[in-house]
Amino acid sequence: MVIRYNDILTVVSTLGDEEGIGVTVTQSAKGGLIAGVCCTLGGVLGGPPGLAVGGALGGCVAAYVSRGKFKPVSEVMAELPEEKKRQLAEAVRRIVAGFDAADAVELLALVQGNALLKAKIAQEMVTFLGSQLDVPVIHPQQAAIGGQ
Repeated sequence: MVIRYNDILTVVSTLGDEEGIGVTVTQSAKGGLIAGVCCTLGGVLGGPPGLAVGGALGGCVAAYVSRGKFKPVSEVMAELPEEKKRQLAEAVRRIVAGFDAADAVELLALVQGNALLKAKIAQEMVTFLGSQLDVPVIHPQQAAIGGQ
């Protein structure tokens, strides 16, 4: 069966939200700079223990400053132009081409039950958002295993 374009986008949005994939709205370098400056100041003022304290405080300040600066994938996808939505749907359709599902519910159940398929779709989503839209993408599961 042919899965409709909107069904694929629904599955991708749901999967992206479940996987915790988000897009940074502002540059992450700002947070790194804040943490680095605090760590350096702590090291200058307090030696090795000051490095630890400065780094911890700098990380907390950077996290506070960057709160609310990330968007979930579902929100980003809702803002995509139709052409980009079609490109993403086609990329995911190629991944699920060999599977038999009639609608979004069946496809989502199929994806949830297959870890490899789920990982492939999540990776395609991260790749698409990063390359086609040129935005930094946050994918917690990749970060946990040393990925992007």
